[in-house]
Amino acid sequence: MSQLIIMDGTGVGTTFELGKMNILGKSEECNVRLSFGNIEEQHAKIYPKGDTYFIAGIGTSEVQVNGHIIHQERKLIHGDMITLGNTMLLYGEENIQQQEAKEELQGLEKLEEEPEKQLSIKSRQKFYKTTEIAIQSLSQTKEAPRHIEVLLKVSNAIISKLELKELLSQILDIIFEHLPADRGTVFLRDPKANRLWPMASKRRKEIKGSDKVMGSRTIIKEVLETKEGILTKDAMEDQRFQMGASIAAQQIHAAICVPVVGKNEEVLGIIHLDCTRTEKIFGDDHLRLVTAIAMQSALAIENALLVQELGEKKRIEQEINIASNIQKELLPKFLPTVPGIEVYGFMRPAKEVGGDYYDFIPTGDNSELYICIGDVSGKGVPAGLVMVMARCFLRPLVLSNKNTKKILDELNKLLVADTRKDMFMSMLIMKWDVFEKKFYWTGAGHEHILIYRAKTKTCECIRTGGIVLGMIKKAEKFFKEESLYLDSKDMIVLYTDGVTECFNAQGQMLELEAVKKLVEKYGHLPVKDVCNSLLAELQRFMGKASQYDDITIVGIKKT
Repeated sequence: MSQLIIMDGTGVGTTFELGKMNILGKSEECNVRLSFGNIEEQHAKIYPKGDTYFIAGIGTSEVQVNGHIIHQERKLIHGDMITLGNTMLLYGEENIQQQEAKEELQGLEKLEEEPEKQLSIKSRQKFYKTTEIAIQSLSQTKEAPRHIEVLLKVSNAIISKLELKELLSQILDIIFEHLPADRGTVFLRDPKANRLWPMASKRRKEIKGSDKVMGSRTIIKEVLETKEGILTKDAMEDQRFQMGASIAAQQIHAAICVPVVGKNEEVLGIIHLDCTRTEKIFGDDHLRLVTAIAMQSALAIENALLVQELGEKKRIEQEINIASNIQKELLPKFLPTVPGIEVYGFMRPAKEVGGDYYDFIPTGDNSELYICIGDVSGKGVPAGLVMVMARCFLRPLVLSNKNTKKILDELNKLLVADTRKDMFMSMLIMKWDVFEKKFYWTGAGHEHILIYRAKTKTCECIRTGGIVLGMIKKAEKFFKEESLYLDSKDMIVLYTDGVTECFNAQGQMLELEAVKKLVEKYGHLPVKDVCNSLLAELQRFMGKASQYDDITIVGIKKT
């Protein structure tokens, strides 16, 4: 099945299934109606020849495919970008997307880290209490970027898996992709029975023995008592464990065992990994990485155990509440203080969980501030999960990249690999440079940038351009970094489509021009007052009508 998807600006995410003859234009007679922008009444036609679709302009209308004007009919290929006027559409073929996704997953399964050649010193590692501490510790390792990437994979697994056993199995899969482990087991602790239950196990195919993979009781006992992760380069020679019969019986030459510690510092379980081949060895960096994975897993395990104790109705309510609380925790908790500008923002979800996102990310030396806003297609929990995933991906990318275009390109690749093909996200990321006193920004199919000019008391409107994230892997050519200057008291207003596309009880939509007038009306106020005044006007316009979509507004004022 072939389809067209609007990729930027008004109507982003709208999908048209293609039939035998498809006329694109403004006219009500068009079966692909594009009633906005500088589109002709009948602008272009898309039609099949056998199993292939072709596109051609109608009359003198300009049609671009992948940035090139076509002068005759042109064969369409999956991933082609079509531009009509100032509207960009993506041509997609569902069966090809499914095959590409399958091949990418198979490629990931083949990846395996080369084992380290050097033996490492035995170590202990205290459990991490926060993600920030874990990332700071991993940033000191030799392979910091790859280790942070592993954490991103674990984050993705956590937000996409609701069944606990499936989640724990996938975490082991990720560990085995990146560590030279021969066997591994995740145990969960039953506090009532005061015992550990093996919930997921894995063994490499080339390792002989029973499929029942167990850990060393001696090592696990040490970890439970100290709440510290343990690395031993040769467990069979380690004097601490020389009395452990299970170590000798299993021929453990190297082992990592770390506790999974909950929010009340209670041990929820154990991750136990070992090597039975002398050429395989763990290092201190591996111990840090597994400790970080255990920290990430703890919240998911606690939530999953809680959910299992609830009835079906309460389980669903709890999942939504958990997702909502997690999402709220991930939104900015404080407003950063950066020389030259003042910022403010909020998100009002239409449901308990929203698909909108905004963030303020200052650099360590406070010389730059990254301002992000995004909108995931759809609503509710699925959109909220993608929003959480994007946020988990974005922050490490901001810390390792200075260029806003590069950040969005890398984020897009991650989302393409790890989200459903029918889910995508528009985004705009801006960087304020304190020393240059200038903004740099790159758009990914997001709404317009509104600029209030204090001298003229007028509102300018800039189209963000780009292409939405999560649709096509090779999208770098669609992203372009731009720069922007503000004078004193000028203001930038960023928003999601829940602002321009809110409806009143009569079914009327607010639209962009009305929002521009509101910005002109309130733009002289402090940044917080501007944002709150816009929200009050939206609520006044909607009246008794229900909020249809998430509403997010971010303000940036030049001091």
